[in-house]
Amino acid sequence: MTLLTTAACSSSNNATNSPAGSNSGSSAAPADTSDKKYTISMMDMTYGKIPPSDGAGVKMLNEKFNVDYKTTIVPYDGYLEKMSATIAGGDMPDILGIEEYVAAGSLQKWADQGAFLKLNDYIDKYPTLKMVPAEVWGAVTNKDGSIWGIPRYYPNTAAQNFAIRQDWLDKLGLKMPTSYDELVKVALAFTKDDPDGNGKDDTYGLVMSGGGYPNYAMGAYWDLNSWYHKDADGNLIPGYIGEGRKEVVKVFADLYKQGAITKGFGANTSFEQGQADFYNGKAGIYITGIRGLDENLANSLLSVNPNAKLSAIPPFAAPDGSQGFMAQKGYYRITVLNAKLAGDEGKIDRILSMIDYGRTFVPIDQQTPDNEIYDFRNGKNGVGYTFENGVTTLSQPDQGLMPASYLPDAVMWAPSVLDNKYSELQTNPLYKPLVKELEQQYQDFEQYADPSNSGYSATMNSGKGTDAMNKVTDTQVKMIMGDTPLSDWDKMVEEYMKSGGADIIKEMNDSLKGKELIGYKNMSK
Repeated sequence: MTLLTTAACSSSNNATNSPAGSNSGSSAAPADTSDKKYTISMMDMTYGKIPPSDGAGVKMLNEKFNVDYKTTIVPYDGYLEKMSATIAGGDMPDILGIEEYVAAGSLQKWADQGAFLKLNDYIDKYPTLKMVPAEVWGAVTNKDGSIWGIPRYYPNTAAQNFAIRQDWLDKLGLKMPTSYDELVKVALAFTKDDPDGNGKDDTYGLVMSGGGYPNYAMGAYWDLNSWYHKDADGNLIPGYIGEGRKEVVKVFADLYKQGAITKGFGANTSFEQGQADFYNGKAGIYITGIRGLDENLANSLLSVNPNAKLSAIPPFAAPDGSQGFMAQKGYYRITVLNAKLAGDEGKIDRILSMIDYGRTFVPIDQQTPDNEIYDFRNGKNGVGYTFENGVTTLSQPDQGLMPASYLPDAVMWAPSVLDNKYSELQTNPLYKPLVKELEQQYQDFEQYADPSNSGYSATMNSGKGTDAMNKVTDTQVKMIMGDTPLSDWDKMVEEYMKSGGADIIKEMNDSLKGKELIGYKNMSK
């Protein structure tokens, strides 16, 4: 098991648009250039409507930060091609937004080639940068320790949580499962003991869809996506060929044989079909989350069974004593600065001040017109947004009224997931207690910050790597469904290694050399 060796940074959330951290000890103290007007260029993508380059929001930013702000915001489709051509042509803007998934094949190459400004000396100067945990910085750090990008916020909650029909448990006199042996007993009871009391044989235990989703990893030890286990040489290996995954595939094969998993899931069951089974009251265990829950689905289940109750299954204790789910990587998308800015400390400070301002967290109960930051970023009450009866209604981005539509990063960096107060904002009676339990789990259990988030494998991000992984998961689905014998596990691993897996493992472990590996940590602190 990989142990945590670094701690999260400061969690101050008081940021302004002025230089910060003058006592940080950094060698790159910005010059006093507050009266100088800088021309700053920025290119980013959007999934929605494109704001005009000369919108009122840009003019507000120009005035506030004393800049001449030139923005190019491009639709998601085609952005990678445009961005790649811009970088290759030597015409990269001062600020560039990157979606790491789309640019994975080129991103590390650009970073290694020195296309992006080294940011190490600036982090302690800006409150929202100081809040970024060590394991997240690791994802934008070269092997020589150079930090080349600023991660944008995404909650570092568990990659998967699981909901169970608490009313079914109560009806059958069962306790919350705390191990796979107990999960098997519950899933079989949900299948055979009429948990909904309608006298029909029409329920089952675990929902599974195509590809074996969700994977029901009740901890990082069993998670097919985690780099948790090691091979005989001490190299981290991907979870889908790890010992934990092998254990649960055997568990699922037994459950499927007894009808406790969605019939025919491997080839015929879409995500939507599996989801429908759970929310139509046919299945008792399914994936859930702390945020982004669909109220229509909850209401669908309540319409079938008004007394339905959901509880969150806690992580199981693993054979090695660990207990905690694998965390999401804690960021989505990256902001980079042009390496040609090096030496222009005043301009760098102005840019980072704008980024810091956009990321500044405003607590839920302060998101009103009375909060200067909230009011400004949204374009002022009555102009860029309206605030009535405690509800904010934003204008459309293509109206160009909100500075947030143009800021290099307008995603607030919450000091902790708990500061997002998901359970307080949740109003659905089915979801509210579930989300509260998930928040409690976030406090009670450490989560696994996967080391692979700080590494890179060119093969893994290529078609060859995708094909190799897909062959493994396809074989495991066949094992669960009884079409391939479990005794073929070693053969499956051998074929994976020959078809690119060996390269993936070597490249990933080589990329992690010299970096501090992250493992379990309490992320609520």
